[in-house]
Amino acid sequence: MRIWQSIAFAETEQLVDIAVAAEELGFTGLTTADHLVTPQNIEAPYPYSEDGSIWWDPNTDFPDVWMTAAALAQHTTTLRFMPLVYIPPLREVFSVAKLISTAAVFSDNRVELGAGVGWMKDEFLLTGQDFHRRGRHTDEMLEVLRKFLGGGMVSHSGEFYDFPPVQMEPVPTEPVPVLIGGVSKPALRRAARWDGWLGINFEIDELEVMVGQLNAARQEAGTADRADYRILMALNEAPTLADVERLIQLGVTDLNVVPWLFSHGLATSSVEFKRDTMAAVADSVISLL
Repeated sequence: MRIWQSIAFAETEQLVDIAVAAEELGFTGLTTADHLVTPQNIEAPYPYSEDGSIWWDPNTDFPDVWMTAAALAQHTTTLRFMPLVYIPPLREVFSVAKLISTAAVFSDNRVELGAGVGWMKDEFLLTGQDFHRRGRHTDEMLEVLRKFLGGGMVSHSGEFYDFPPVQMEPVPTEPVPVLIGGVSKPALRRAARWDGWLGINFEIDELEVMVGQLNAARQEAGTADRADYRILMALNEAPTLADVERLIQLGVTDLNVVPWLFSHGLATSSVEFKRDTMAAVADSVISLL
């Protein structure tokens, strides 16, 4: 079981200290959140609250996930970095490929792409992207990204992108894992075709049904026998060792935690407090695995 520490909503000036502490405490990596802006008035309903409204303040930091990974990689040696989740269809594919490839190179292959199609229509309108075709756009972007990150001359002809042979450098020397978030049937089918599924804000009791649906999609996609397939779970509370053991039995390979946010209801806090709550997870779970 890999244990990840979320740095979503954390203060940017604390991130280096959090990264160093996470590596010292035995965390696998850090997960980050992706938003370009926070509109003053958001028409799209937020899917993770009962009334559909966001809970964070517009002053909340959302640094670019790939620049964050490249910067924090300079202060660590083993820690990995993954957005949970990045929204590729908000952007065009060439800039996305350049960002990911550069971060992968500067981190010595320690980045992973956690991708989703997004929920905030407001951001799509701002960037001029089609919110209603974001699923198909994401599918094609992932294929193009795989080509670019593999190196060499590549070309593509599709619904959203059509270009002659071009080459992007530098590129990583290892494949960038691609894990897909979402609970809809299209999202699960998409996740089944790639390297893993990201389950966000679940109770453990809800996961068994979702894993069953995912496994059915993997059977259909022909990936059910992949031994390296991953399932990442983001819990709503700090896990116990018993929780982790149950998740392992369900097939979960990675666990994302935010002890200072979900356990204490604090979006902002001192770096000392964050380190203490991370250390509690390390003592109660990581050290016993």
